[in-house]
Formats: sequence, C-alpha cells, structure tokens
Amino acid sequence: MNKNNIRTFALWARRKLIYDIKNQLEILGIFKDSILKEYNHKIPKSYRDELAKEVMKRGFEEVVEEAAYVWFIRIIAFRYMEINHFITDTSKCFFDSEESFKISHIEFISEISMELNLNNDEKLNLKKNFSNDLENLYKTILILRCRKFANILPDIFYNKNRYMEILIPDKIFDEESILKRLITDIDERDFKRGVEIIGWLYQYYMSDKKDDVFNGLKENIKITKENIPAATQLFTPKWIVQYMVENSLVRVVKSHGINRINISELKEKCSYYLDDYKEESEILDDTKSIRHRTEVGNIENIKIIDPCMGSGHILVYAFDFLYEIYKKAGYEGKKIPRLILENNLYGLDIDYRAVQLGTFALFMKCREYNDDFFTEVEYEYVNINMCTIEESNDISKEEVNYFVNAYIESKNYSDEVKNEKFRKDIEYLVEIFKDAKEYGSILDVKNLNFVTLKESINTMKNKIIPSFQLSKHILFEKILKLINQGEILSGKYDAVITNPPYMGIRGLNDKLSSYLCENYPVSKYDMFSVYMEVCKKLAKENSFYAMITPHSWMFLSSFTALREKLIKEGNFINMIHLGARAFEENVGTIVQNVAFIFRNGNVSSYKTKIIDLTKEENSREKEKKLISIKKDKTSSNVYIGDLKILMETQTKSIAYWISDNVIKLFSELPPLSSITKPRQGIATSDNKRFLKNWFEVERDKIKFDALSKEDAMISEKKWFPYNKGGDYRKWYGNNEYVINWENDGKEVKEYASKLYKSYSRTIKNEDFFFRKCLTYTFISEDMGVRYCPNGFIFDVAGSSVFFEDNEKINVILGFLCSKVAKMFLDTMNPTYNIQVGDLKNIPIKEEMYTCIDIKEKIDNLVRENIEISKREWDSFEISWDFHSHPLAKRGMKLSEAFKIWEEKMKIDFNKIKRNEEMLNKIFIELYGLQDELSESMNDEDITFRKADVKREVKSLISYIIGCIFGRYDVEGVNSYRIKSGEVEEQGTKSKWFAKNNIIPITEDEYFEDDIVYIFVEFIKEFYGEENLEENLEFIASSLKKKEGETSRQVIRRYFIKEFYKDHVKTYEKKPIYWMFDSGKNDGFKALIYMHRYEPDMISKIRENYLKLLIKKYEEEAERLSLMINSEVINKKHRSFAKKKTYRIYNQIEELKKYNNIAAYVDGKKIIINLDDGIRHNYEKFQGINMVDSKGQEVKMNLLCKI
Repeated sequence: MNKNNIRTFALWARRKLIYDIKNQLEILGIFKDSILKEYNHKIPKSYRDELAKEVMKRGFEEVVEEAAYVWFIRIIAFRYMEINHFITDTSKCFFDSEESFKISHIEFISEISMELNLNNDEKLNLKKNFSNDLENLYKTILILRCRKFANILPDIFYNKNRYMEILIPDKIFDEESILKRLITDIDERDFKRGVEIIGWLYQYYMSDKKDDVFNGLKENIKITKENIPAATQLFTPKWIVQYMVENSLVRVVKSHGINRINISELKEKCSYYLDDYKEESEILDDTKSIRHRTEVGNIENIKIIDPCMGSGHILVYAFDFLYEIYKKAGYEGKKIPRLILENNLYGLDIDYRAVQLGTFALFMKCREYNDDFFTEVEYEYVNINMCTIEESNDISKEEVNYFVNAYIESKNYSDEVKNEKFRKDIEYLVEIFKDAKEYGSILDVKNLNFVTLKESINTMKNKIIPSFQLSKHILFEKILKLINQGEILSGKYDAVITNPPYMGIRGLNDKLSSYLCENYPVSKYDMFSVYMEVCKKLAKENSFYAMITPHSWMFLSSFTALREKLIKEGNFINMIHLGARAFEENVGTIVQNVAFIFRNGNVSSYKTKIIDLTKEENSREKEKKLISIKKDKTSSNVYIGDLKILMETQTKSIAYWISDNVIKLFSELPPLSSITKPRQGIATSDNKRFLKNWFEVERDKIKFDALSKEDAMISEKKWFPYNKGGDYRKWYGNNEYVINWENDGKEVKEYASKLYKSYSRTIKNEDFFFRKCLTYTFISEDMGVRYCPNGFIFDVAGSSVFFEDNEKINVILGFLCSKVAKMFLDTMNPTYNIQVGDLKNIPIKEEMYTCIDIKEKIDNLVRENIEISKREWDSFEISWDFHSHPLAKRGMKLSEAFKIWEEKMKIDFNKIKRNEEMLNKIFIELYGLQDELSESMNDEDITFRKADVKREVKSLISYIIGCIFGRYDVEGVNSYRIKSGEVEEQGTKSKWFAKNNIIPITEDEYFEDDIVYIFVEFIKEFYGEENLEENLEFIASSLKKKEGETSRQVIRRYFIKEFYKDHVKTYEKKPIYWMFDSGKNDGFKALIYMHRYEPDMISKIRENYLKLLIKKYEEEAERLSLMINSEVINKKHRSFAKKKTYRIYNQIEELKKYNNIAAYVDGKKIIINLDDGIRHNYEKFQGINMVDSKGQEVKMNLLCKI
C-alpha cells in the first residue's frame, strides 16, 4: 500500500473540497459574514433556505467542513465498492473521461433506471440530459445512488440535511476533480488489499486539523470536546492489531470450550499468538477457579468491544477471526456475517465520522463473505452494536416528563412502581450523558434493566409514537440512542481490545481534567492510562483485555499506584515492548509504546512473558523481530518474570531487564540528591510574550552574566539568559533564549498571579536563579547534560542540578553524561520525559569525588569536553558568543580554509569521543558493571557536528550577508556591535557594505548594489582578487552547480530560490533578515536587516528600486520585441526572446501590484518594537487587505511568507 500517495490525496482532497464548497456557497449568495436575500441559481428554494438557516445556526466553516467530509467519504466508499465488485457495472461511478461515462450510461440506461427504481418521468429526464448536460446527468445519478445506498448504509449515504445534495462536488470531469484524481492518484490494488485503506484515508484527511490542535496546545490552547477526535486519530498497524486480537480471542475461545474448535490448531494459524510461560492447563491445575467458563459453549455468546473504535480497524480483524471460528464450529457461511455483527462485536467512539467508517468497514467485510448481504440488509436491517456517544444536553426536564407520560399512556394498566422505575431510569440516562462528548466511553454507567427499557420503548413505538409530532419523534430517537449506548457502556465483555487516545491531563480542558481527578485518581494523568482502568471495568471477571499504549505507565513515578493496582488485581499475560517508531506513520520518537494482554483476575506467582522490540528501527522491523522470536525460543529479547517482584524494588517500575547487581546498587548506595539539588524550572504561562530568542531583541538590553538576583536588578537590563532544554546535546550549548526578567520578573509574576492567584504555582526555585549549574532537556531522546555558567534562569523543560559545593560539578557532569547514569535512568524511566524525581534517585558512588586520583581524571576529561563543545557551539552564528565564521580566513583560498576546519573538527570529534569512552570506563569499573556495559561509543552518540562542506558554505554566505549589513565586524574582533556611527565609517570603506540597509535580489544585475555583485566584491576584497574565481567556483560547486551554469549564476540562483528558506530554518522561523518579495514570478526581492529597520525603509525600496525596476523591465521587453520581429535573428533566439518577454510582462504586472501594496504600507510608516519579537513585528507587513483589479478584497503580503 502506497501510504505516501494515499496521504497526499487525502490532504489535497480535503483542501480541494473545502475550497469548492465555499465557492458553491458563494454562488448561492451565502458568505462567511453575510447571506444575500436574492440569488441567481437553479436549485429548489427550500434547499437553499435550509442551507442558509444551517449556516446561521452552526456557522459557515462548520457547514463547509461537514459537507466536504460527507462527499469525501461517499466518493471513496463508492470507489472501494466498485473496485472490489461489490456493486454492479451499472452502478459504476468512476470514468476515465466524459466520453466513457456517456458510452457506459447509454449502454446501461435501462438497467440504471431499474436499479434506481425510477418512474417514467425520471427515466425521460435522464435520457434528455444525455444531449444537454453530462455533468448534471452524472450528479443526478450519483445522488440517486446515494439515496439507494441509504437503505443499506444510512450512516454514510442518508441525507439528514437535504441541502447536502446541492453541495455535491462540481466539475466532475475536470482533470483536477476529486473523482478523477482518486482514479489517477491511488492504485486500484491498494483498494483491493482490504478495507483498512478507508481508515488510512480518514486519518490523513484529518491530519491538517490534528496539526492545528497540537499547534494550539503549544500556545496553551486546551483540547475541547470538538477537537478530541482530531487530536487522537492514530491508525494502529495491522500486525499489532493482530497481536492483540489473537492473544485475547484465542484465550477467550478456549475459556468458552466451544465444540469442534481445536485450540492447538487455532494457535498454529495465528501469526502473533504467544504461549503463556506455563501452559494454561498447568495454571488451571493450581487454581481451578481462575477461569471463567461458559456453560453453553456457544460462540454467539462471546462479546468483544472496542471502546475507542475509531474507524473500526480492530473490530474488522476480530470479524475475520470470528468468521473462521464460526466456520470451524459448523455454521453456514452466508449466515455468519449477520451473526457476528448482531451478537459478537461492539464499538463506541465520540467521533460520529469514525463510527460511520467503522460500520462501513464491517459491512464491507460482510459483503466480502456474503454476495447477497446488501440485498438482505435492504429487506431486514442488521441490528449493529456500534454507537457514537451522544449527549443529552438538549433534552429538557419537560421533555423527559412528556416522554414518561407517553410511556404511561401506552400501557393498558397502571403500575406505579414500574412507572416510577421507568422515570428514574430515563432521568438517570439523561443526567449521566450530559456533556458525554467530553468523556466518551470513560463514563461509568450502572447496569439498568435495559431489556425491560427496550420492551417499553417498543410498546410506545407501536401505540403512541406514530401520532407524535416531528419534534417528539426526534425526542424518541434521542432517548433510544441513550438507552443503546447505556446498555453497551454498562455491559461486561469477554474481550476488550483498543488503542485509546493519548492525551495528557495538562492539555485537557477543565471539565474533563476535573472529571478524571474525581473518578480516576490513580490513572488521571493521561487518557490512555484512564482507559487501562476503563477496560478493566468493561471486562468480565477472569476475561481479557488487550491494549496498545505509551509505555510511560511502566516507569513513571506518577503511575506507581496504577501499576500496583493492576498487578495486584490481575495478570499481564504477555507484553511486547515496542519502544519508539511502532506506528507506520511518523509520530516522532517521543511516543514510545507497549502492547499487552491482561487477564482481569489474579493468579499468584504468575510469570509474565515480555518481548523487547525497542531496538528495532521501525514498525516493519519490529514485526519481523517478533515473528523470528516466536520461532527462536531461546531469544535474548524474551524476559519472563513475576512483576510483583519488580514492584518490591526501590524504583517500583517494570524494568524487566534489570539485573540483581543493579537492584543491589539501588538499595545500597546513596542517591544523587544527597549531594545535589535537582530542581525543576519555571513556567512563564505565556512563552510567546515573555521568551525570545536572544537575536530578536537589542543585545544591549541583555545581561548575559548576572551573578545573583541583586546583580540582575542593579544592571537594569530587561532580558536574561534562559535555559529551555532544546535538542539532545552534551557538555555545553543550547543557549538560545532570553526571558523578560526586568525588575525581578515583575511582568511575569503579575501575569502568573492574575492566572493562578499566586505566582509561586508556576515560578519556583528563585533562590537558584543565576547560579552555576548543570542543565538538561526535560523531554529528550537521551540524557544530554550540559554545563551552565552563571547568569541563567531555567525553564520546566530545561531543568537543572545545583550544588552546595561547585567542586563536584564537573565530576557529576561526567557521570551524568556516562553510560552508567543512562542505565540507571533507563531502569527508573526509559521514557523521553526525564523526571527530577528519577534524577534524584540515581545511586552515587562517593569515590568518584572523594578519591583524589579519580576526581582529577574526571575533572580533566570533563573540562576538556566542555571547552571543545563550547568551541564547536560558538562556531555557528546561532551562538551569542559567535565572533567569526571558521572559513573567514583573510587572503586564503576557501578550499584550503575548509580543509583546515575539517581537520580541526575531526581532531576535536575524536578527542571528545575518546574522552567519553574513558569516562565510561572509569564509572563502569567504579560501579562494577563490566559484565553489563561497554565503554565504547558510537559516532552518532557524540553530540558534536563534523565539518560538512555544503552546510559550511551556506553558513559562510549567511555570515557574509551579516557583514554586508553591519551585523558582524569583518575582522571578527567585535562581533555584534555596529551602531550608526560605525555604519557610516564602514560604508565609506567598502563597496560591498549595505549603507541603506537594503540588498536587492533580481534575476539580472539591474542595480549597482545587486546582491551577487556586492557578494563577489566582498569575496574579492576579503580573500584576495587572485583567489576570486577559484573561491567562487568552490562556493558554486558546494551549492550543486548545474551543467552549463557559471559560478555567479549558481550564486544568484541560490539567493533567489534557497537562501531565505535556509535562513528561516536556521533561525527557527524568526528571521533577522527580512525578504521583501513581489511574488511567484520573482519580479523583485530584497533583504533588509530588521535591527536596522526604519519607518521610511519601504519608501526607499519603492523610490530606489521598484519604480526603476519596472522601467528597466519595460525597456527590456521593448528590446526583446525588436528581436522577435527581426528577420536577422534566428528561430532559436526568437523563441527564447518570446519566452523571456512573456516572463517579463508577468513580472511587470506583479511589480505594479506589489508597488501598490508597498505604497499603501509605506503610508502607515510602521514602527517596530524589537521587544515584541520577530514574529509579531513581521506580521505587521503581512495579510494586508487590498482591493484587486476585479474590485474584490484580497490579502497580500509585503514580505516573503514564512
């Protein structure tokens, strides 16, 4: 299955449908901010009125989003059914061309009419349309097919809103239509591989919205109930689904003792089934009562639920598994699908779209096994047990009374006790499902007599309901849904199998987080851990549940109580520890997973089988490894043990790999906290406002070296260095941020007090501010500890370790960067969340700092590593101690400068690697871990950048631009310093200096300060004229020079196409050089240095560049026109001149528009405040409202979009 193509199509299709439907609404006179009374369109007025009313009620964007999804899912559903031959040839929806559609439907017109049950008038209308409007004909037939399939799959095809039919996608036969692209973009074979493609399409379709939700989290925007589905969509790899289904259902089938089922044969056919450490029979001999057995032994009694069913992936595989069991038990093949749906499978989700897809997927499975299934469903609908969790918020007390009274009236006799019981049950359901979309299937619903409730409802349905008004019919349907979902939620199941949502409590809204704290105090920290308790509640006693979750619950101290509870009350039968990259999609390395099978009943001294797949690089490799381990019974990746014993260790974590030696070290040695003070830093509550990258603000306002709170106050500076964690890096570095701590953090504290009443809730450990310390990244792939000099405040994500005695700082830094410390941390917590509590508990050998010889060795090695790492960090311009580029060697050839740099970096790399190995050796021997750890280090574990010619040349270009703007002193003596007087002085010395703070970038050399011209002038002056051409060639070859290009052409192409992208990436979307950009035709670009911005700068750009360039382009176009009309010029050159003229005319048009917007912005004389940060200031020049030549309002950007 080509997931890249599927992803690309789904993302494109969503955006395309949203765009097209917005256009259709506008044609109907329905706009985001207004609805016209008059409109000119041939559609039923009632449909348009209904649509307008819905837009006013729910909002424009929500209606557009819904319509886009409805047609997306209908179209891919038809495509799936068509390719798999689940519908007849006459129902075909996809055609290579308009002509093939016409031929096909002329051929099958009679059959189509019969299939769709058309009357004579409708048949005539269809035939008439053949000669008039094929697109309308196609739409008509597609709508009629949807109506037909509404009888089979109402969740997908039923129109609860009639207006949905008028929002059907337009321009069906265009090359860029969704139907045409679905044919060309996704291989038919992908649809034939199974219904799981529908789930993948849905996940990708929702990925834009998911990104929006998580971007909002970064801005401290909590996840609302409307956004939970988007935030939690994650398609489980098929092999992990099979592992969970096979390992739970084989055991369930065995426990039910179903006749004619040979369990040994069943196990053999399962690819991922894992036997218990002891055979089940041996366990049963010891504890006869542990197994729940069903007396009847009937497969129809087995109940399986996925309480977070998503698009039904788990239930689909459970369907396949059960089908084979039914077959072996002697059931007739065609009857099995209905039996499975009505008796065995249950599903819940808060996302109605996901439930729709899950239902569709299961119906496709039924059709796969029974050719007549669709026909059978039309005559007798299947009672499926899949529910979207519905809310009761809009059911009033009056409506409940009305409903109960209607029930009483429907009876032929009066029974006050039963009537009161009915009332209380209905009131309970209405109450428990208030705000149910917030909570979903974590709601704990008591077990009412749902059979009696349904019987009562049926009585009402036959006697009273037919006379109800429409509103009362709707009320009846709402309450019926509450009863159905209540019955499923209160039920007990033989197998609970799910991949729950992963959402930490910090990202949840107040209502949901409060509910978790009150109802799930042990597991409240994340939704996945809450579901570990929920699944336990749903599972019958001694039955099974299977889950895939993040593995943090195995290790974090916050989950200790949950671990203890689960291990006390049940048994983990087996676990596959997946680690990072378990999902086929890239969800990063931060999410590390485990899948497990849990028995809801405890066998004492039960030994759990755990398989370690954490070392495998991706999902496919993990699957292969599991299969190979099944064959190799002696694999070192298999651990077998009693988890109760692990809970008796100091760490109380499920560190199944831990040796007796390590357990002894934990119990006998003092913890790190005995000599250090690990501290968690502050949370500003608004990083966007209070934190800036150091290069955003005025350097003169930063105090880099405050020694104390008093020193900071005396300085009267506004900004101070701030440890915020950053990427995995050891020894030194990641010094990128500053915090507004003016007047002892007055603004930050006032804001925190406003939010939380007291600022001390988020601003902690002030006594440790500005002190020398060690710092590390809270969330990281590995434990990267760095030396931090005086002057820093520290963040919650850049937690720090402080010392009473700074003499120990290097020793502990060396230890924490060693393999030994990593092993201890992994034992306590191998997640990417490095907790202060875990750090405190690392066992410490006192000899490392009490034995003088050992301490001196460690001190020297660590000091050297800090120096090397600092040197490397400061060689890049992202460092505030950067002075000069390593290739900036006056009078030298660049090739030679690079060789010197390359050799220097190689020596430093090898030195730091060798030092780390020596430190590993010291600590391994000190702790007696020679049999468990090796001192050797892999190159990729050394956080030191080797020389790279392409990177170095690009950064040299950036450095030269900095020199041209006056950001850097070209001699590298006084780096960030050029003020107005020095600008004047530099400007008189060098041809290359940008005295006016503007560097134009164009396709040819139109100006004397053209970027390539002044860049070449710099290279000539600095490196020597005699080396000029060789140096330019070196730069060009590093930038991937194309055949036939000169070095200057390569450099010009780089400045036009790539330089700004690289700059934006280096500065993390906070560029210090701003690019004025006229648009896609590259008519005009120019760089300015934002620290030298002045309000009249746009005026200078217009007068000195834009107006002149338009004139130059017009002159060039005139010259080319003479060439085109000249008989002397050969055909090839005339052809070239025509293309060039076309481009220039486009550039002229682009520049005139751009000049208009520049004039408009120039009139505002925008002032920027550097303390507000780059993004805030940058946005002042973006999204400018203008009226275009057609009189329509459009948004335009003055600067390049970032």
